[in-house]
Amino acid sequence: MNYMTSFAERLKELMTEKNLNAPALAKEIGANRTTVSELLRGNYLPSTEHLIALVEYFDCSADYLLGLVEFPPENGRYQPVKPFFERLRACLMEAHKSEYRLQKDLHISASLTYNWLHGKTQPTVHSLIELSKYFGVHVDFILGREN
Repeated sequence: MNYMTSFAERLKELMTEKNLNAPALAKEIGANRTTVSELLRGNYLPSTEHLIALVEYFDCSADYLLGLVEFPPENGRYQPVKPFFERLRACLMEAHKSEYRLQKDLHISASLTYNWLHGKTQPTVHSLIELSKYFGVHVDFILGREN
């Protein structure tokens, strides 16, 4: 099963639990109805902004929602999302990796990592997934929602 299919199925489950339809969810997370409909069809992954809004609204694990883990964590308690650039810097330090090494290992541009590390842009959800694999941590950890 791919990430988009898993994501769509789990999003539908969470919406059913809260008795939400697509227009109501769109309003809750600040998205338009078309975006939510496309997510529910499994046509693409959400933007990082929408992923954060979803996991905060549903108070669920990003890793579970994205289909990276089979079951939601048992503790179910999450901290608010922290600035990405702070978490990325912490991950680099803990892994004893340089910005240059990250660029080479993941085949990403210097301008992209510069923008991430200086809080100018956020990574895509696909990049969050790749970073979590690279550092051997959960997406929730990279978002600052777990220690």
